[in-house]
Amino acid sequence: MTAITSLPLRFSDEILVPCPPAKVWPVLANIAEYSQWWPRYLLVRFLHPAPHFIGTEFVIRPYGWRSILCRVTSFEEPACICLQYDGTYMRGAANWRLESGKDGTRVIYEMDAVVNDLAVYLVSFIASLKSIHSFSMRGIFMNLTKQLAD
Repeated sequence: MTAITSLPLRFSDEILVPCPPAKVWPVLANIAEYSQWWPRYLLVRFLHPAPHFIGTEFVIRPYGWRSILCRVTSFEEPACICLQYDGTYMRGAANWRLESGKDGTRVIYEMDAVVNDLAVYLVSFIASLKSIHSFSMRGIFMNLTKQLAD
């Protein structure tokens, strides 16, 4: 019997967009539209809205990986959306934070999760999971910038 070692994941990625949080917030809070602007290698399926936003659920299925259920656990408009991740190989929390500045809005995505899967654990020895995550976030941030320009 092989023991699976838990692997903590703590990532933070950010971008500065040249617009106020009031313009960024509606795009990030409209989870039903993520599938229209998130990169295709991150398949997003909206499950259902919840009254007052908390409890809204969607699924992310990164290309080549298994699905992760995401649920909005709290929010503070227009500054933060907190998510809970519950996947077969990963569980944890993440949040979108918006920080206003003189040059625009810092859009920050932070994730704090634990992987309990042997395959992902082994992949971590040959590939940087942080680099894989940051690559995905660059695609999201690039498309967010385009979405805000429209």
